[in-house]
Amino acid sequence: MMKEKMIQMISEIKNEPALLDTLTGSSSILHESGMESLQIVHFILQVEDAFDCEINFDEFDMDNLGTIDTFCEYIRQLNPELSKQSQR
Repeated sequence: MMKEKMIQMISEIKNEPALLDTLTGSSSILHESGMESLQIVHFILQVEDAFDCEINFDEFDMDNLGTIDTFCEYIRQLNPELSKQSQR
């Protein structure tokens, strides 16, 4: 569910509905999404709101944006409640 929500956010930010069909969990957020730096910041802020977490940009490692699955796992670590919800 989290992965699908992130893909939807990327598609909306890019205004490219085709991304809903082409992006997967193993897609690179930085390379395959086509987002520019400001769009990536906008995406991260949307993720914070959607998944009730706070990302410390001073400590953030860009490797967390390697793939959508990697970023989902990072967000789950910031908000352990999300892991509990996905197990239900």
